Amino acid sequence: LIHKNVKPLNFPEIRSLLPWEGNSDSELLVTLAVRGTKNLPDIIADILLEPVEYRGGYAHGGILENGISLAKKVLPKLEQLLKHSGRDKIRLYLVGHSLGMELHDHDWIHVEAVGFGCPSLLSLELSQSTKDYITTVVADADIVPRMSGASLANLLLDLMEYDWTEVLLEDIEYSLEKARTTSDIAGFILPKTDDVLDWARSLIDGNFRPLLNKAKRERISSTLIPPGTCIHFYRDGKGYSGSFVPCDFFSSVDFARTLIDDHMIISGYHRAMLTIFRDWEQNYNFDFSHDIASIPA
Repeated sequence: LIHKNVKPLNFPEIRSLLPWEGNSDSELLVTLAVRGTKNLPDIIADILLEPVEYRGGYAHGGILENGISLAKKVLPKLEQLLKHSGRDKIRLYLVGHSLGMELHDHDWIHVEAVGFGCPSLLSLELSQSTKDYITTVVADADIVPRMSGASLANLLLDLMEYDWTEVLLEDIEYSLEKARTTSDIAGFILPKTDDVLDWARSLIDGNFRPLLNKAKRERISSTLIPPGTCIHFYRDGKGYSGSFVPCDFFSSVDFARTLIDDHMIISGYHRAMLTIFRDWEQNYNFDFSHDIASIPA
């Protein structure tokens, strides 16, 4: 139901995203894989969520700084590689990080990027301007593509304003009834369930209800969203499905129990893609040729 109004993602389209060949003999095919968060500088870059002005819009300050720095290191090596190859142009495929905006300006490089679990990097207009050469893949409830200063502030407000009182009363009732069924002695010692619930309601109404009934605070609009063309792999009740979605679909945090696991390689992206391929092939013994657990992090 979430994706009923968006274009479905078909298996041939997945294949078309995989960069196996250059388009001509004049192009040198280069693949650059950029790892994700691993050490303290990476973590610092990730948590610097303040948007900064960039090309008429806004970009993630920490990742923009890292991206520009990495582009400066990579460009001389690519120029040298092109010179030694005798080709006219480099077709560069970036995997893992949307560095493409810093390399896209050079007419001797054709850049395409595929990011998995890419953070919210760009404002809406800038994100849409990269649709032709950046693809962002998001696994279900992965928190990282949804993580911006605004979305985290809104999540905190949601948690602060959540009315937990009915859940508490249900837990009290369940616990008392469960205790009575597990021990005959408990049935004599414990007070009546209705009396305890009445006491709890009185305590809640007198001490907590006034705080919960305060006017809801206005939510903050998200400035940053993931870049390019966004693909969402999501649990559909029996496995995984995939759909093209607008990138601003990820402007708020999906507070699910898998929001961390879905960002991981094995529990998130590998599991989602393996499930989709097995469903497509109708072969539930299908596996990728590599051993994902043996790849060094």
